[in-house]
Amino acid sequence: MKKLFAISALTVAVITGCSTTSSLNSTSVKSNLLSPKLIVSPNDDRQYQTLTLENGIDVILVSDPSVSKSAAALSVGVGLLHDPMSQQGMAHYLEHMLFLGTEKYPDSKGYSEFMTNNGGAHNAYTWLDITNYMFKVNNDAYDEALDRFSDFFKSPKLYPEYTEKEKNAVNAEWSMRREMDFFGQFKLARNMMGEHPANRFLIGNLETLGDKEGSNLHQETVNFYNKYYSGNIMKLAMISNEPIEQMVAKAKKHFTSIKNKHIEKPSVTQELNYNKVGQKLVHYKPNEDVKTLKLDFTIENNAAEFAVKPNYFITYLLSNEMAGSPAQVLKEQGLISSLTAYATPNSYGNYGTLQVDIQLTDQGIKQRELITGTVLDYIELIKQQGVDSRYFKEIQTSLNNQFRFLEKGDEFGYVSNLADSMQHFPVNHAINASYYYAQFDADAVNAVLEQLTPEHMRVWYISKDEPTEDKLHFYDGEYKIVDLKESDFEHWKKAANFTLSLPSVNTLLPEHFALKTVPADAKKGVQKVIDADGVTIWHAASERFYAQPKGSLKIYINNPESLDDIKTEVALAIWSDLYRLDKAKLMTEASVAGMYLGLTPSNGLMLDISGFTDKQSLLLKDALSGLQISVSERAFEQAVDRYVRGIQNQAKEFPFRQAFSVYQKLVRSGSYDDAALIAAAKSLTVGDLETVQDHVLSNNQVRVFAYGNYDKSDLEVLKSTLDNILAKRKNITQYARAAYWKPEKKQTLVWQQDIDVADVAVIDFAVHPVPGYAQKAAAMILQGHLRTAAFERLRTQEQLAYAVGATGVAIDEYSALGFYIQTPVKDAKSMQARFDEYKLEYAEELNKLTSETFAQLKNAVLVSLTEAPKNLSEELQPLLGDWFKENMEFDSKAKLIAAVEAITLADVKDYYQKTVMNPDAARLNIQLRGSKFKSEPFADLPMQIKLDSLEQAKKQVKFQP
Repeated sequence: MKKLFAISALTVAVITGCSTTSSLNSTSVKSNLLSPKLIVSPNDDRQYQTLTLENGIDVILVSDPSVSKSAAALSVGVGLLHDPMSQQGMAHYLEHMLFLGTEKYPDSKGYSEFMTNNGGAHNAYTWLDITNYMFKVNNDAYDEALDRFSDFFKSPKLYPEYTEKEKNAVNAEWSMRREMDFFGQFKLARNMMGEHPANRFLIGNLETLGDKEGSNLHQETVNFYNKYYSGNIMKLAMISNEPIEQMVAKAKKHFTSIKNKHIEKPSVTQELNYNKVGQKLVHYKPNEDVKTLKLDFTIENNAAEFAVKPNYFITYLLSNEMAGSPAQVLKEQGLISSLTAYATPNSYGNYGTLQVDIQLTDQGIKQRELITGTVLDYIELIKQQGVDSRYFKEIQTSLNNQFRFLEKGDEFGYVSNLADSMQHFPVNHAINASYYYAQFDADAVNAVLEQLTPEHMRVWYISKDEPTEDKLHFYDGEYKIVDLKESDFEHWKKAANFTLSLPSVNTLLPEHFALKTVPADAKKGVQKVIDADGVTIWHAASERFYAQPKGSLKIYINNPESLDDIKTEVALAIWSDLYRLDKAKLMTEASVAGMYLGLTPSNGLMLDISGFTDKQSLLLKDALSGLQISVSERAFEQAVDRYVRGIQNQAKEFPFRQAFSVYQKLVRSGSYDDAALIAAAKSLTVGDLETVQDHVLSNNQVRVFAYGNYDKSDLEVLKSTLDNILAKRKNITQYARAAYWKPEKKQTLVWQQDIDVADVAVIDFAVHPVPGYAQKAAAMILQGHLRTAAFERLRTQEQLAYAVGATGVAIDEYSALGFYIQTPVKDAKSMQARFDEYKLEYAEELNKLTSETFAQLKNAVLVSLTEAPKNLSEELQPLLGDWFKENMEFDSKAKLIAAVEAITLADVKDYYQKTVMNPDAARLNIQLRGSKFKSEPFADLPMQIKLDSLEQAKKQVKFQP
């Protein structure tokens, strides 16, 4: 699950989901396994300090002189399970309200404007037992940011006049998610809990939040805040470039005055009646076209046993792909395409779930009882023979290696995760809880295994063809629940007669961590080390992370055919899917060993290998040895089915995401219409796939970018391995990459489409007529100010949507600026009209922009661009972008920084005039009309060219050379 119920004025990307581990009863953890001090990775050179403020707030402080931005997060130990039944969604609704002004800072838009002007980001999320708030900001604005942030928890205004407005925002957020199958299934699972507190509506909407007889929304909001927002159930994490002593002073200065109401941390204690919860068969008809079998065991919340990890141990065995595992056996029979197991110990507060999630083939749909029986047989095998310390040692080694070389991440995410973790684990284990496997505890494992019984089990059959008799309230989902008998389970187990076995030893775990580069190597920059026989290999050593025994290989088998041939495009995707199935065991072993293996279609094929370099050569050899797939007719048909359903299911995504997907396809060559892709897939044959494989492997140019811990001999071995794979190559092709739309004066491209979800989405971009870094720089500076202003007006004040804002985009050498929205309250024509009105309103606001505010906005962009990378991946990304574009000077980022430094306030105002306010500017407008508005009109634009398909678009537009 992802973090959900999150609000942000900053980016479309932060509309995410939520997940936590469970509340911790520390008395159940063996005291000898707990550390007396904070455990930090040996790879972490930052200074830490923990303390508890006078009001009971536990604090972790992190001093890192290298950071350009400081961050903080504060979590409150109350969440969705603690809503009053009279106002379901209250905890989430209150989270929204806290952003709308405080006694000291009463302006409802003041916090977001401050963050934008100072290079900041802010967000929050609410989940079952936690509400977590976080921000990051330029270092020089940290003190004021903390002052504004901490006032949320001292004296929020909770304006009565915003009660109705913010209720609409929560409703819009619910509207975005009501068609998502995860939420529907989670709601049904909780419905089946009967009188347990988990059985409630979590997010809130206009039906559940509002004034009712005996319940006033505003007063209950104030009461909820006053009752639960207490210092003694809060956790605080801070990171900054300042010395620890200064950070201690700041923590005390800003957070000690939060009231300690000396409350008990709310918890759920009501017991379940398993006679009512378990032994159920759930038929569920989803919105997406999936074929899923889910074995769902309800278990007692055991998150307090994080140091002995019984759930991890069991799911590790259940998920393995080695010979004799359910995944391997059932794939070999053509019944499934994937099997994964995972546990979430707090899904229902004091109870959780251990689930086995299985994606089925058409043949597997007919054999669900056999598949269920096979998994149950394997669970019995684990009970009898699998509780073995050798698996503990393998898991412990894997986790220890990961933690030993744990890399830094973004400050924003780091403090958020720390504040979350502190609510669920002892403070001293807030960093290492996920990696800490102290000892083998067979009793703890067996205690969970004893709960994996029919009495605790719900079997979910999820497909479009399921019988149904009821509909969910609040979510779009239909279902039917059938009681199961003990004899059903015994029958299923008898039907399964496969020979199963426990996993063998993982041979890819690293044994040595030799370092092969030194800091001086990085000063050489990117070097072309091998260029022969149609294979070119570049290498760059890490400048900052040379002490990491890790590396990344991008092996690009480049072939131009897919840019112009739809059959090749489809065949490459199916080839990649079949490779994933064929190499599932290898990929799983690699993951456990701290490596990654993946194959993706991209004008040919891109093979990615990364992680610890000790055994990468073995991984590479096995990965390449089976690159060309031999496939049966049955396996091929199943791959085509997955491909087709994958395309069709995109129509169920959030409308604003669908709109951005259309945008990406329109501006790039080599894109094809969904209907054409589906038709091509259905007409494809095994012979066609074999032909494409032969053609790509015999006509290509191979480029490799090696980054990190490699020496010359490693790369020579790589070259030799590639030569063996490409022995039959006939032709070295020219390097091929997609071209991008070349906008033209007065060219207005309009895409109008009906979609199979309720809301409307609109994207409206105007393109600057001149390409170049100066224009991209102006857009970067302007977008933050415009986004915040648009969010405040269209979302906070007018309540038109939850997902709304403005953004700048690069279309290769050109730049564009525009607006986006997903709205449940306006049709496409009305929304476009409001955008057009707002463009004029913002022009007046932009004209009032002061030199001081502009300097802040410009500095915010420069700080972000010049931030030091936190890890190998961040260090690699700018180089990789240039490599793909064949900019072998690797200077795009430097040019953009120089351009930003040169931008003036007049330049930014001029950019807005030449894009959004310019009637002659090229324009790209996308309107997706949801089912709720199907009778309402689209918006027609002046001089529009309506595009009905990508095929038509190719004929209407030119592409940049």
